[in-house]
Amino acid sequence: MGSLSSAKTLGGVGGILVFLPGISLVGWILILLATKEISESVQDKTIFDDALLAGITAIIGAVVFGIFVFSGAIGGLFLVGPFGFGGVGFLGFLAILGAFWVFSIISAIFLKRSYEKISQRLNVSAFATAGLLYLIGAALTIIFVGFLILLIALVFQVVAYFSIQDRPASPGWGQPAPQSFAPVPEQRQPPVTQQQSPTESKFCFKCGAKLPGAAVFCTSCGAKQS
Repeated sequence: MGSLSSAKTLGGVGGILVFLPGISLVGWILILLATKEISESVQDKTIFDDALLAGITAIIGAVVFGIFVFSGAIGGLFLVGPFGFGGVGFLGFLAILGAFWVFSIISAIFLKRSYEKISQRLNVSAFATAGLLYLIGAALTIIFVGFLILLIALVFQVVAYFSIQDRPASPGWGQPAPQSFAPVPEQRQPPVTQQQSPTESKFCFKCGAKLPGAAVFCTSCGAKQS
């Protein structure tokens, strides 16, 4: 079972390390681990799957970029004639930018999908903002303005991870639970006993004289009343 507190630490630290040249790859690995923790915590496997696909496509783009660079395509821009590629070098340079741009956009799409799901599950809007900025920045890197937007996206990414709470937000989470009231037992009234009113009268069973209801002996003949 994943831990949101671990995801907060891994993602926050990883987001900061992304800014540091030379160890930015370590930062992205920590961010990927953070998405795995979140995915397990909220029990949504697609969060980590989308983040993993974003990382894989980003690596493919970087590899393609490296292959073109080390194959001498850029050198063809500066060498013309028998020692250079001429127009082929220029086309190679365009291929570098095109491949890098396409894979960057694909990677940003997967990352945006992952961050949107995290934003909905954890109720942290900074994730959705970071994902949207990543996509816009990746789309605009072809005119170099996107690099500034990507930088802003990295800032929102750090803010988003450090805004994670200790447990996933859900409808009603954080609100007081409804109070349950136990049914009050019905109070039963004691049975009403019929008592003989002292004002009632009776008759002596022996002589028939009229006596008070509470009389024990007959006032006329003295017989005891049962």
